Amino acid sequence: MRTSDLYLRSIGVHLPPVVSIETAVAEGRYPADEVEYFRLGGAAVAGDVPAPELALRAARHAFERSGGLSPRDLDLMLYSDVWHQGPEGWEPQYYLQQHLVGGDVLAVELRHGCCGMFSALQLAAGYLRPGGTALLVGADNHGTPLVDRWRMIEGTVMGDAGCALLITTDTGFAEVRSVNVIVLPEAEAVNDGGVPMFPPDATVGRPLDFAARNREFRKRLLAGDGAAVMLAIQTTLMELVDRTLKEAEITLDEVARVAFQHGRWDDLEHRGLNWLGLTLADTTWEYGARIGHLGVSDQFVALEHLLADGALAPGDNVLLVGLGAGTAMACTVLRILDIPREYQ
Repeated sequence: MRTSDLYLRSIGVHLPPVVSIETAVAEGRYPADEVEYFRLGGAAVAGDVPAPELALRAARHAFERSGGLSPRDLDLMLYSDVWHQGPEGWEPQYYLQQHLVGGDVLAVELRHGCCGMFSALQLAAGYLRPGGTALLVGADNHGTPLVDRWRMIEGTVMGDAGCALLITTDTGFAEVRSVNVIVLPEAEAVNDGGVPMFPPDATVGRPLDFAARNREFRKRLLAGDGAAVMLAIQTTLMELVDRTLKEAEITLDEVARVAFQHGRWDDLEHRGLNWLGLTLADTTWEYGARIGHLGVSDQFVALEHLLADGALAPGDNVLLVGLGAGTAMACTVLRILDIPREYQ
């Protein structure tokens, strides 16, 4: 989707303190024999701070940096997450409406896996009219009894964070040049683990173990036409990146940095970098390895880190790429117009 007159006004982030991988090993939470190979640094851990509170703190941070925007200016709020947010039957966006934006704004929770913030961005692009403003928030706290953040995904640890984007149609420090989200339905079962759909996992206390579920899915693939499905995932992702770059009217050579979701480095190399002709140094992997996979927030927290680290300059193009269960794939290109004062 080629976007026009769509801008990123500000980013707000709330990142809890990081628990180091050494601490996790010492406490028996992370296997010591995997430290050298996977090269992870730790995970941001929110403790008992609820995910909607992480979202609220990030949203307030975004407004503080917005140069005068108020919650009263909003036309839309989209709240993305991957993990349970609070009491069943309660919706997390109401918490932000109660404490920040009020009840006159259309506010909707999105569940689109790890690509949720990309989906929110594409929906905002289609919803906003000239002069419009949207708040996109994402938050997850994985520290619950049904998740082992240190072992749930092999080669990856789960971190917690809140992230907020203020999107406008008039001005901002970055232009959204294009955004796309697609799904490969034939890989729908990648995370179902072969368990019944009913009753749902959380209602019977079944733990979430993506490592075991992915192994089970691969066994099913090997028993069928697995090579075709895996190749389709790879091919579709590359085609998506190519289409998004073309819509943004740039080539990969004109991209300054790339942010993928925070995952294992060898998967990233095999499923993306080698095909695109990139190296880990072209990406934000090293930063992501220090804070963990944040659910919906990885690429946008990494973008904020690039700005804070002085790694971007006006005129730079940034490519953000997402891959989620389903299999959902997402991609967006941002062009940096200027560096906000808070990063100078």
